[in-house]
Amino acid sequence: MRLLDRIPNRRRYMAGEVIKLAVVLDHKANLREVRVVFAHAYKENATLLGRGTPHPISDRGADGSMRSRVDAEITWPRGAVPGVYKLVRVSYETAGGRLGHLAVEEGLPNTSPHTFEVVREPEDAPKIADLAFVDDRNSR
Repeated sequence: MRLLDRIPNRRRYMAGEVIKLAVVLDHKANLREVRVVFAHAYKENATLLGRGTPHPISDRGADGSMRSRVDAEITWPRGAVPGVYKLVRVSYETAGGRLGHLAVEEGLPNTSPHTFEVVREPEDAPKIADLAFVDDRNSR
């Protein structure tokens, strides 16, 4: 079975669209920033990066841990390689400046639901649906 056949809901995006992600983390250190990294399934050195600031969604537990949510966005950049991208890493920076990451083998959930495809944009030209003069002088 091809990777593309396993993409739930056939998540597809094209140039200029925004891919929105929500990540919930359990942690003890205060987090400053979280990054999600997606890599092209077949082409080396083709990655997409989304980042966001964590916002606590729970109080600290007795063990000092808390839960935070990160809303990260990826805007498909011009010139990026179309194809299937899969989640390969979630990186973080703590408030104290420590950097770290979770790779697929280190606790990321099954990556199959965390895969999407970016398709080439259509070649056709836009068509005019409506055109009108707007006279702002009458609205004053």
